[in-house]
Amino acid sequence: MRSEVSLAQLGNELAQLTDLSAIAPLSEEEVQALEGVVGAPLPEEFRSFLLRFGPGVQPGPVLNLEWIIDETLREQQRFAEEPEAAVSVSASFPISRAHVSRLPQLAAEGTKPILWFDKPMPGTMFLCGHGCTWISMLAMNGDLADTVWMTEMGWAEDMYWWPSAPWHKHDRWGFPYSGWTEPVPFLDWYTRWTRSLQH
Repeated sequence: MRSEVSLAQLGNELAQLTDLSAIAPLSEEEVQALEGVVGAPLPEEFRSFLLRFGPGVQPGPVLNLEWIIDETLREQQRFAEEPEAAVSVSASFPISRAHVSRLPQLAAEGTKPILWFDKPMPGTMFLCGHGCTWISMLAMNGDLADTVWMTEMGWAEDMYWWPSAPWHKHDRWGFPYSGWTEPVPFLDWYTRWTRSLQH
């Protein structure tokens, strides 16, 4: 699933907001090292973003790559201690377009627009923390590769997932940034969040 915003368009938009010399792109070697920690190739949009913009630049959101690595290693340690709970980051991301098509209907019915899956989720990587145990995860593969999802920390069980929308602070359902029903590819996710921070 591809973003509506291209890497070049995002660059032009960021240039209106900040000095692009403040951007610290990751080198190919650094991206490969992150892929080595995660255990799978990064999705195309996210990988290209890191090579062009690094973790991002203020006044937009800045990803904490150290946090991503620490949480990934912590979860891998948990898997080593509890192999029955282990999942593979390279396994198929289990949320499908059919699952996603249910979300607007659930919201229209006044039901929480969320999907229930066991945690941790195959085919995902840590992306961004939102306080307490709420996090955004990146889908690694499949039709919804590069889309961003909200859930709780990887050690939680039988938890819920919904499209991450940190620019849309709707708490009708009692969860942070919830109520959004459309999955968002990474570049759109980053762009919309950046725009929201300008207001």
